[in-house]
Amino acid sequence: MTEVADPPCLRLLYAVMGAAAWIAYRLLGLRRKVIRGNLARSFPGWSVGQLSAVEREFAQRQGEFMAELLYTPRVDAGDMRARVRIANPGLLVGAAPGRPVILVGAHHCNSEWATQRMSLEFGERLVGLYKPIRNPRMDAWFRRVRSRFGSRLVPAKSVLRELARSRDVAAIGLIADQAPTTSPEKHWTRFLGQDTAFYMGPELLGRALRGQVLIGRVRRLARGRYEVAFEALNAPGERLPHGEVTDRYARALEAWIRDDPAGWWWSHKRWKLTRDAPH
Repeated sequence: MTEVADPPCLRLLYAVMGAAAWIAYRLLGLRRKVIRGNLARSFPGWSVGQLSAVEREFAQRQGEFMAELLYTPRVDAGDMRARVRIANPGLLVGAAPGRPVILVGAHHCNSEWATQRMSLEFGERLVGLYKPIRNPRMDAWFRRVRSRFGSRLVPAKSVLRELARSRDVAAIGLIADQAPTTSPEKHWTRFLGQDTAFYMGPELLGRALRGQVLIGRVRRLARGRYEVAFEALNAPGERLPHGEVTDRYARALEAWIRDDPAGWWWSHKRWKLTRDAPH
């Protein structure tokens, strides 16, 4: 990876947001009950010391993420390529209009920078699916930042309409590890030792478009430096049982979390859905 120095502005953001995260998570206990509950349920055999260590590192990494998010508008194309490298770009070569590849990620490490790194690969041929934010100003900021390298942002519910209108889409990107509270299609599986509902968007899109689904793991190499490694969840044209691609996504994500637990989004109420409750 090309070495890139952190400018003073980013170093200041790291310091300020690091302190803010410490105050929010460690001093004021922001979402402390949710974080500790999620960790305890996911790693029942861990000691109190192990769980506390992950909680502390999670707070630190959240500070880093917020600093990098705020700094994002200043990161140009060359800097983004230097900060986020693609481990196996050969898996992206087959993506083309008419048979787009489905790129699915998770809230692990800096998913925002990974998404923008994909924009540099595909430009306007990448459609990013997102859920609009209720605050109009915040929604406009995220849309502007996420599309600055050419990709198009489309509300997830409008993706089929967009694909029918556009013939140049080579890749569709989305994050799929949040709780599918509003999704009519849910797949239940065991995840981190718990019954967990998963959003089926990547699998359903892959089936509808007869495309390959690739999961992209973001690995933190150092502060502000990441690597994205892709793994195929299905083969082109492969026929699989309903839910198999989603199961494979869950297994891959589970392995990432066990390898780097502090990098995941523990403050999210991931298990608010229960299998026996009406949804």
